[in-house]
Amino acid sequence: MGPDIALLTLAPSDVATVKAHKSFLNLAQQKEALAACPPVIEKGVWAVTGMVGEFTEIQPNPEARTVTCHIQGEAFISAVQRTHEHNGYDYFDLGANLQLLGVPSSFVGVSGGGLWQINLSMAKSGTISWDGKRYFRGVAFWESEKTDGHRMIRCHGPKSIFEKAWDSWALHSRKR
Repeated sequence: MGPDIALLTLAPSDVATVKAHKSFLNLAQQKEALAACPPVIEKGVWAVTGMVGEFTEIQPNPEARTVTCHIQGEAFISAVQRTHEHNGYDYFDLGANLQLLGVPSSFVGVSGGGLWQINLSMAKSGTISWDGKRYFRGVAFWESEKTDGHRMIRCHGPKSIFEKAWDSWALHSRKR
């Protein structure tokens, strides 16, 4: 499966709003962070984020010609089960145990959500801490069939985003 990556260009009026609220990801900074802190796949803790369709409630109101939606964003922590490359794109497959509390039976709706590397450490006392940083590493786009209560979530990895897509979007020539 893949590649399945797109860059949406914002209208100038929307850019001003985003700048005012600083609510979008700075890809140039994330590319620099990738160079400074390359992913350690084997020992890494990873999060796939997105809006799960199963957790979304849609309430149409035909009389008022409106629809009310309750959408819930989620972060699912996992480990990378497998990586592979095809035609210059890299793919990270993360496992999902569907039998755990709070894990949906399907990740429909998460497509386009971010793949983040999170650095956790454990003190000698057993206390787990997070350094407060998150590193954007890819984009989720596909889920496997359910097998024995598990699924795989496939994501484009950092090479796909910061090399292949970066070049095709001509980001290397843009100012920050």
